[in-house]
Amino acid sequence: MYLNKEAQTIPDKLLNVGAAELIGYVLLLTLLMLLNWGIEAYKWQQLVIKITPIRFFRTFKAVWTGVTLGLFTPNRVGEFGGRILYVPRKFRIKAVIVSLIGSFSQNLATIIIGIIGLIIYLHQVEQITLSVTFAVGLVSAIAITLLLLAYYNLDVVVQLFKRSKYLKRIYPYTAILAEYHSRDLTKLLLLAFWRYSVYTAQYLIFLKMFGAEINIVSGISAIGVIYLAQTVIPSFAVVELLTRLPVATLIFFRNMAFQLEHRWQQQQVSGY
Repeated sequence: MYLNKEAQTIPDKLLNVGAAELIGYVLLLTLLMLLNWGIEAYKWQQLVIKITPIRFFRTFKAVWTGVTLGLFTPNRVGEFGGRILYVPRKFRIKAVIVSLIGSFSQNLATIIIGIIGLIIYLHQVEQITLSVTFAVGLVSAIAITLLLLAYYNLDVVVQLFKRSKYLKRIYPYTAILAEYHSRDLTKLLLLAFWRYSVYTAQYLIFLKMFGAEINIVSGISAIGVIYLAQTVIPSFAVVELLTRLPVATLIFFRNMAFQLEHRWQQQQVSGY
């Protein structure tokens, strides 16, 4: 009941924000949005440049075109189609393949931080036992290790295509994967973490703007769980409000309820 009342007061809290403060929030969010997609465009440029020279402004347009097409496809797979429109026709198949590396790096960053956030969330908010927390952490560590091994051993995938009589026709296109060495992959992964931190900051600013009271650590862990769920749950971007918003609402309301209960207990102990 309390949480329902809190949700109903969100529009009022937004209206109570001063005009100057609201403009500041909007400007900051706009700058972070440009930085977010700028990082993604630079990452895309670093991927495609091994195939054909491409300017940053062109990669920025490619990313935005992909975002538009991705709105109408499951899990935004249309983003690949939008981006390759800006690559010469003879390189488009290779461009699609190297796009998978960029997508893999971003999903890897989301999964790593999301799992850490999930462990914190389960231990603090859901208050699961230490033994269960350890078990979840162990399984998660194994999963992350396997994903990192797969990410840093793309040459193995190339060899599988080369040796398979069914996949041998695709080998000339997949051979480009061998051009990305550990140094390149590490750079892409760091860019993915950087981009993740940018849109996490955007999320926290939106929460602050709408009057949500949540500390940084709890906020980052909850956001990590939400992004993890969004990565796992397949959906069309245009109907995400029906599939993903309830997940975010549930996690944040559970988190806020825990913090309110914790504050109340502290007040009882201190005698206030």
